[in-house]
Amino acid sequence: MNENEIIAMNIRAARKGLMESQIDFAANCGLSVEEISLLEREKADPKLSTLQMIASYIGEPVTYLLTEKE
Repeated sequence: MNENEIIAMNIRAARKGLMESQIDFAANCGLSVEEISLLEREKADPKLSTLQMIASYIGEPVTYLLTEKE
């Protein structure tokens, strides 16, 4: 699995674990809905600052978003 696939899967799993829509998740992370959508669909390369915002909101280190889960 490539990095964008791992990131997409982890963002989606975190959002669904919080039972939030993309709209709510984006707002809570301080990002746009379009950005979350693009990341979840592997259509954008995330900036480190974007990953930091998401990780901060979900209470995990950035490495959580970069690590393939089993």
